This record gives sequence, C-alpha cells and structure tokens, in this order.
Amino acid sequence: MYNTFLIKNFKCFTELSIKELDRVNLVSGMNDIGKSSLLEAFFLHCGRHNPNLAMTINALRGFEQFNLKPEEMWGWLFSDKQTDKTIELTATMSDKKRRSLKIKLVDPKESRVVVPTESNEGTAGTGSPAEAQKELLYEFEDIRGKKLSTRLYIAVDGIKLSEPQSMIEPSGIFFSASSRPLREDAERFSNLERVGRHEEILLTVKFIEPRIKRLAVLVTGGVPLINADIGLRELVPVPHLGAGFVRLLSILLAIRSFPGGLVLIDEIENGFHHSVMRKVWAAIGEAARKEDAQIIATTHSWECIQAGHEAFLQVEKYDFKLQRLEVVDNRIEAISYDKKTLDAALRAELEVR
Repeated sequence: MYNTFLIKNFKCFTELSIKELDRVNLVSGMNDIGKSSLLEAFFLHCGRHNPNLAMTINALRGFEQFNLKPEEMWGWLFSDKQTDKTIELTATMSDKKRRSLKIKLVDPKESRVVVPTESNEGTAGTGSPAEAQKELLYEFEDIRGKKLSTRLYIAVDGIKLSEPQSMIEPSGIFFSASSRPLREDAERFSNLERVGRHEEILLTVKFIEPRIKRLAVLVTGGVPLINADIGLRELVPVPHLGAGFVRLLSILLAIRSFPGGLVLIDEIENGFHHSVMRKVWAAIGEAARKEDAQIIATTHSWECIQAGHEAFLQVEKYDFKLQRLEVVDNRIEAISYDKKTLDAALRAELEVR
C-alpha cells in the first residue's frame, strides 16, 4: 500500500506531497483543482513499467490521439506543458521501500532503453521510429530495486511500446466518473465463480437491489454480460437495474479480483442516492480489508464525506482519510483529515468538500 506520494511537474501540479495515506482515501476539493489528475498520477505510478497508461488516461479524457505529434499527444502530461522538465512520481510503500517513476519527452538518441521484444502487448505497429519524433521515456525501479527504462514512440505504422519483461507489480484499476466495464465485470465475476467466491458479491450488493436471488454470466450476441435473477420470467442484464447497482458491482468485483491492488475511483458518489452511501462505504471498506487492497476516490459531495466518516466509525480500526486539495500561495496542497480532525470539521459544519 501507499504511505506517501510526491508529484512533481505533472499536469496541474508543480509539486504536491501527500504525507499520510490510509487503506481508504477520499479526495475532495473545488472543481478543476486536480482531483482526477491526482488519480491519474497514482495510476501511472502503480503501472510504471507500462507507458501505454499514458495513452489510457488520454483516452479516458476523450482525447483523440491519432495523427498527432508527440508534443501534442503527451505534452499535456507535463505541468504547463513544459516538456523540457521531468515528471517525477515518488511513493513510500507500506514495506518502507521508496519507488519512483520519471517521465521525460526526449529525442530518440537520448533514450537509454531495453532492447524491444517482438511481442509487446499493446503495440500498434512494428516499424522504426519516425524521424526526429520525440519519445516518451519512462525510468523506474522494479520490485527488486533494479533500474529499468522503457518508452513509447511513434513508428511509421503506429505507436510502438518497448517494455521490459518479467515485471510483477501490484495491479491498479481506474474507474472514471462514467466507467461501465461490463465485459471486464463479466470476466471477473466468472473468475470468482470458478473458485466459489461469487456469493460474496451477491450478499454485498443486495442492499441496493434486495430482489436479487442470484447472478449469472450469460452471452448475448457474442457478448458476455452479468445478469440478475430478480423473480421475473427471465434474468435481467444488470445495466437495467440502475447505475448505482452497476457501479458498486464493478467496484467490488475489481477489489475482489485484484488482491493487494490499488483501486482508483473518480466521483465515487455517482449513481448512488445519499441514503445508501454509508452502506456503500461499509461494503468497500470490508472488501478492501479482506483483499488487502487500497482505495483512492474523489468526491464533490459533503454527504459522501459524512457517510464515509460514519461508516468507518463503526469498524474496529478507522482506516479512512480525507485528503482535501486547496490552493495555498498559488500552489495546490493536500490537507489531510484523520478521524479526529474530520469528526471535528463535520460537527462544526466546516467546508471540507
């Protein structure tokens, strides 16, 4: 798990330090202050061996990436688009080890990279680098502390990835505000059913849809999809049961399927009525503890913050923290609220959103 996190020169952050992270973390702050960008920084760091994640976060923003120059495709990852600087993402983990990622936009001759393999997953094309095109260079250490590097570059027939082999890292999953990973959900549910753990999911989500008797994966038109038995003549595809049910199901499946991983959730309150948020937080907290996962989510909602605080007051160990992003002296800073300070702020009805 992440204990601390330091960001330099990434998107809206010239420098941001989060000094106290817990198992479940909720990030608040005004619009456009960088909550989603903070999740993206964690996402890049937890998959620091895979430069393709830079493409992923652009796609999540709806950014068209084809036929662009590197400065346009990747330049906005850098603070104020200053591509002559280096993005630095550094974490202290629960094992006390320090793990860092440096991202640079460099000329090809400056890239000190491992030898590309012939079968790189996520590669678009196998051509040579296009002349004079800059490359996105990643420098990092593996779990043994060995220094490695890898890159993305534009080849004559597409974007190519050079990636080290045999990397075993904790997984990270990113839920955007509008994520609907239906295919992934079906696969994750099937994997849990294979080992007899699917009933855990069913029991947890029944508070949103109490009519559910069972869940099953059915294939319709070649597409696998989770369906629910709610007492009708046929099983119902879960998207018809409402956004809140689908979102909670997706989150819990991700947590259960990636033990020890990092689950990032943008605007966690989306799809949920405020009256169920306390139970939502209780379900997420229980799953995270059982799977030794870590949660980092964002919110705009005061009710969501209050529900999280109340839910974690009911468990033996209060492993919940609020991180509020604020502008202080023209810089974004993270203000941490633990159990005591958050309780006092909520009782005094202070602004913590």
